[in-house]
Amino acid sequence: MKFNPYAKIAEKVKVFDKKTNEPFNPYDFGRTATGAISRSAKSKVFTDSGELNASSKKDALEKIRGLLDGQSSGEFQVEARANTLKTASGDSDAIIRQAMSDPNSPEFAKAGQQLLMPIKEVLDYETITRKLWVPRSVKQGEVVRYDKDVYVTGWSIAEDGQTPISQVEGAYVYPADLQVTAYPSIELKDVYRAQYDILARAQERARQEIEHQEDLAAVNLLRAGGATENPLTLFPTLNIGAFESLRYQIERHRLICSAFLIHRREMSDIVNTVRSQVDPVTQRELVMAGFIGSILNAMIVTTAGTNNQFQVLDPGEVIAVTLPEYLGGLAVRVDLMSEPVTRMHEGIPQRGWFWYEMFALCLINSKGVALGQKTT
Repeated sequence: MKFNPYAKIAEKVKVFDKKTNEPFNPYDFGRTATGAISRSAKSKVFTDSGELNASSKKDALEKIRGLLDGQSSGEFQVEARANTLKTASGDSDAIIRQAMSDPNSPEFAKAGQQLLMPIKEVLDYETITRKLWVPRSVKQGEVVRYDKDVYVTGWSIAEDGQTPISQVEGAYVYPADLQVTAYPSIELKDVYRAQYDILARAQERARQEIEHQEDLAAVNLLRAGGATENPLTLFPTLNIGAFESLRYQIERHRLICSAFLIHRREMSDIVNTVRSQVDPVTQRELVMAGFIGSILNAMIVTTAGTNNQFQVLDPGEVIAVTLPEYLGGLAVRVDLMSEPVTRMHEGIPQRGWFWYEMFALCLINSKGVALGQKTT
């Protein structure tokens, strides 16, 4: 199933009582033996968390039936209201301008928070880091450590996000915390001039910055670990033989090759050399879209940047990795968060959000990484 990261997410809708203008929650009721509705002033139909106050499926169905009967008879007069902040078409431009006019308003902070969830979903779907490592949350003050084979060099990434640190001795790897930041800013003149979705543009810029920082740290870590245990595999063309040579470097250690990282340029080799060796369905996808999901039972992860700005893998470079549970750890200490910021005090008419996350990344099994390089 294809994933569209820019699809509009359904907004939460609350139901209000038209008479009292408060959230709709009538007193509890049930059915008597004769079928009549009996009222109880001791409890409400819904709990404080918004769940149906029912002790069984039968009781829940009776309450739903009573709510529908009351609404059809006119006893209940309710109104559905969506969130006040919208980012779609219609009156979104006016709402954005209102939110941008006051950086201390709840709407401005809410705009940054609503932009976070789609970005989190896209990060889990697109980034190399979160495809090869399984994130896990750690508590405040928790010491992050991962068990390491005493005969294998462990690797972690430094706080700068670029320098790999090796650890030969010891049974544990203590990775340093890496801080990832993004500052999508919007100039006030663009708020009133732009004829496009400003929030979508700010969201796209922030996503690219976060992805690039995460993937740059991951690729630097894999490069360092891949040169430790397994020899470099050279190949003139990225074909089945090259993939098998890389897979062998991993599986000779009784590990499973889970994914291949390739640059977008090497996809041409796959289309030209592999399409005659795959099933008809995959062959059609290669011809129509240049897409292949897996090869030799390993996932293909294609990386490329925009004008080399966000490039993390060099053309001709291929990295093979093992399964996430044998590769290393991704410990998320601070999940992606948003804080509204402004540069008006500096005399610069810009406002936006400062996005921040902190995680630790380590490679505990360098035998599970193999490097390949195209010779021409």
